[in-house]
Amino acid sequence: MKERLIIVLIVIFYFSHLFCGYGQMRKVYTNIESKNVLYYKVEEIVNMAFGGSTTRYTVSDLSLISKVDLGPDNIRIISPVYKEENYRKKYYIETKNSDAATGKDREPTKLLEIAIESGKIEIPENPSIEQSSLAFVLSKIVKVEIPPAEKILPPVVQNTVSSVPAEPQKEKRDFILVNVVYVYERVLEKGYQSAFMFREVANYYYFKGQMEKAAKWYEALFAMPNEKLEPIYYFRFGDALKKTGKTQKGNELVEKFNQLVE
Repeated sequence: MKERLIIVLIVIFYFSHLFCGYGQMRKVYTNIESKNVLYYKVEEIVNMAFGGSTTRYTVSDLSLISKVDLGPDNIRIISPVYKEENYRKKYYIETKNSDAATGKDREPTKLLEIAIESGKIEIPENPSIEQSSLAFVLSKIVKVEIPPAEKILPPVVQNTVSSVPAEPQKEKRDFILVNVVYVYERVLEKGYQSAFMFREVANYYYFKGQMEKAAKWYEALFAMPNEKLEPIYYFRFGDALKKTGKTQKGNELVEKFNQLVE
């Protein structure tokens, strides 16, 4: 009798735990759009030092997405498929960043929303994921072919370039940054518009001293409607123009900068 009771209790515990797991939607998914959605495409990308793996599947409900934590620096892309074909496309990028020094989780799981409508890509001002992860996702969404020599490395290093010669990671960091800019630039050249990417590419070339390219992308940034820009961008755009021979317009923008910061 006792043995039968123990077995029944074990079975009840197992199934209650199982169904609770399947029925629960992760808190990080609470802001994912569900209106007019037929189903969700899910792509899970696990980066490893040598190679990696990609798993794709579809679910009818967000609670059915795998509860497995992919671990730091790996990516889960959730793409709603809408009932209306012309509905605004959205992608939800789930990541967990890591500390490059320790390899341990630096932040809890984050969810970044990217929206695409009429050729414009909307990206939050301060994305909560590493830029190399963001560039990797954008290359998949927009289908940017990256040459073998330019493949994005697993995003385990911050995308900053140190000016200290003795910095041991300088070469690798610069390589990752170049790849990020490469993807952003290819996406923009395909006709997509994004204030975030215009700024990133223009600033990169400005601080590299490549003023013609900097002026090109600053001009595209200034051409975006209803875009409120910080005063410093008037100075950088004007400075880039002056250094490429367009003195009059450059001086006008620098003067505008001076007026804004007075």
